[in-house]
Amino acid sequence: MIVPIVEGVGEERALPILVRRWLQHRRFDRWFEVPDRAVNAKGCGNLKAAYDPRRHLGIEHYVTAALRAGSADAILVVLDADKECLHRAHGHGHGLGPELLKRAQRVAGGVPVSVVVANRTYEAWLLAGRAALARCPLVTDKAGLRDICDPEDRAGGKEVMGSFIGDNYSPPVHQPTLSEAISFSPGSQARSPSLAKLLRDLDRLTREARRRRAA
Repeated sequence: MIVPIVEGVGEERALPILVRRWLQHRRFDRWFEVPDRAVNAKGCGNLKAAYDPRRHLGIEHYVTAALRAGSADAILVVLDADKECLHRAHGHGHGLGPELLKRAQRVAGGVPVSVVVANRTYEAWLLAGRAALARCPLVTDKAGLRDICDPEDRAGGKEVMGSFIGDNYSPPVHQPTLSEAISFSPGSQARSPSLAKLLRDLDRLTREARRRRAA
């Protein structure tokens, strides 16, 4: 069982769909399951905050909740970078993902865990697969998907997505359907390095989870 943890209501249903599609793509769906809904931290600030179990704060709290909720064999935490990783890149501090991963591992009890920071938003992963996204029924025929060369450089990914679907974009409403069309191609990974990191981590999580079960 791979239990996802997300920061918001949009990814609560969308990320399990993405992971399930990847399992089918890798033909691992015989061995792994994903809950229909991810554990929702209801704000990236709640994940990044100092650990306080009484106030439901800190990534440690949500990893503990994931362990309780679904007999987790692996835990995948996904949150948006927004502008934080850009600020950290120009400073001398540690990256957001590695920092949160160390905190998560302290309470995971040996269960494999991954923290992936979408640069800058989850929508960049959707936009990276231009040809696949064009086949999604939500996307209009006039969407200028081929103009997107660097989806991670688009700070307004949600606004861009709204223009492509010809409607006011709502993550809880639209992300699950759009996630059904996400691409795992080499081109998509080249356009979105954080998507490539997600797929590498899923490979690692499934490998470590099976090894742990076998042991």
